[in-house]
Amino acid sequence: MKTFIFSIYTVLFFLNVSGQTKNDVLFQAKIENRNWDHLYIKDTDYNTVQIIDINNEGYFKDTLSVQDGLYLLFDGTEYFKIYLKKGYDLQITMDANNFRETIQFTGIGSDVNNFLAKESAIEVDYDYGKLSNEFKSKKINKIIAEKENAAIKRLKANISFDPDFVALELSSYKSHTDELKKYYGELREMN
Repeated sequence: MKTFIFSIYTVLFFLNVSGQTKNDVLFQAKIENRNWDHLYIKDTDYNTVQIIDINNEGYFKDTLSVQDGLYLLFDGTEYFKIYLKKGYDLQITMDANNFRETIQFTGIGSDVNNFLAKESAIEVDYDYGKLSNEFKSKKINKIIAEKENAAIKRLKANISFDPDFVALELSSYKSHTDELKKYYGELREMN
C-alpha cells in the first residue's frame, strides 16, 4: 500500500513539474566577464519583473513566470531586448565585455532572440548622422522610412518566426519610426 501511494505521489509530482515548464520560461546563461552579480528582466517600461542571481563563475539558471512578450535584459551596464514565451527553454552564452558580438542563444526560442541580437547590433551601428545633418522634412521622413522598411524586410525574411513576435516587432518598428520623426522634426525646428 505504501508503495502504491508513493507511486501516485511520484506521478503527480512529475505531472506537476512538466505542467509548470509549459507555463514558464526556462532560462540559463554562462556570462564571461559579468558586470554584476545579478541580471534584471525588465518590461519595456523599464520596470523590474525578475532579478536573477549570477554565481561567481558567471552562470545562472532560473524559471521565469512571465507573460509572453518583449522584455529587456539588463546586466548592470547594458540593456538588450529579448522575447520570452511560455514553454521557451533558452540558453545564453556571452562575454559582457563585448556582448553584442558574442551573445548567442540556443534552445527553444533561440531563433527570434538571435534575430533580436543581430538587430541590436544593426541599430547601434546605424548612422544617425545622416538624419542629424538633414534639414528638409521630406528627406528626413524618407531616410526614416528606408530604415523602417529595411528592418521590416529583415523580419519578414524569417517566415518561421512566431506570428505574435512578428506582430510585436512590427509595432515596435512603428513606435521607433514615430519617435524618430518627432525627434528629428523638433531638432529641425530648433535650427
